Amino acid sequence: MDESILREAGHRLYVTSRLKEMKRYLVFRARCRMHKDVVGDLLDFFAETQLRKDMLKGMPAFIEQVTRAFFYKDSDYAGRSELIKNHIRYMEKHFTKEALTKLYIDVDVKENAGQKIPLWEDTFEGKPLRMSLYFHAGQYKEGCLSLILTWDGEAFYQIMFWFGPDMGKTGDAVWVGALQGPNHDSDAIKRMTKAFFGYRPKNLIFYGLRNLARCLGISKIYGVTNEGYYAMNHIRLDRKLKTDFAAFWKECEGEPCEADKRFYVMPVKEYRKDMSELKPSKRAQHRRRFGKLDAIDAAFDESCKKLLKD
Repeated sequence: MDESILREAGHRLYVTSRLKEMKRYLVFRARCRMHKDVVGDLLDFFAETQLRKDMLKGMPAFIEQVTRAFFYKDSDYAGRSELIKNHIRYMEKHFTKEALTKLYIDVDVKENAGQKIPLWEDTFEGKPLRMSLYFHAGQYKEGCLSLILTWDGEAFYQIMFWFGPDMGKTGDAVWVGALQGPNHDSDAIKRMTKAFFGYRPKNLIFYGLRNLARCLGISKIYGVTNEGYYAMNHIRLDRKLKTDFAAFWKECEGEPCEADKRFYVMPVKEYRKDMSELKPSKRAQHRRRFGKLDAIDAAFDESCKKLLKD
């Protein structure tokens, strides 16, 4: 196990000039020593190619993610390490080197944030509305990548996820660790919902994730439940999360995963009602909404041509 890599990673992750951060750094190093087989195996994995070396140097959080109870409830060191390795392997196989460089290598060290890769753009109330791939320090706990919806440059909604094997089946899937919206400005949510003809921002960000999965040829999305959320490892049992994940997954045609009750499983393709199923008074609204969604489809198709390998 290369101690110099751990030392450099720790000093990137924690501001050791502060006592509280120094304590966190020391705990990080202690955990690495206690689980040196798992951590050493992960370091060996990243040392296999120059691209992986560069990704780990850009995003040392991949090491921290192994040492903390992240991603979902009851995850363990070996499972978290395998999750990260599977995600990186998938990204290497399907995404261009340029995309990996933007997300994980050309990082703003001060912010511990990669670059945003826009996939769709629109305007709302005269201000730019964008959906982009992104990864930064605030998302380490729930995934290895995120799709973020920004409005006028500010984060509005985001969904954190990773790529991994489909549960019990061949092929791959998208695994969602969290869905987060704004802590305030509920009036803006209402206005945006109206602008998208009754389609809420959280539906919009999930539709974006469905589009990314579609472009990758993935057919399943797994979403964590409230009970499976990573923070359930250490929060009070009577504390409720603001978002009812299961209720939203049900809205997205999701069903409880029989093999693992911590997750719901959703199809990639969203069900659309036929116009004949709708009341005449609702048809014009849905037609306009579907037009917006079709435009998102087309934008993702075009963006993914540059983002993904042939």
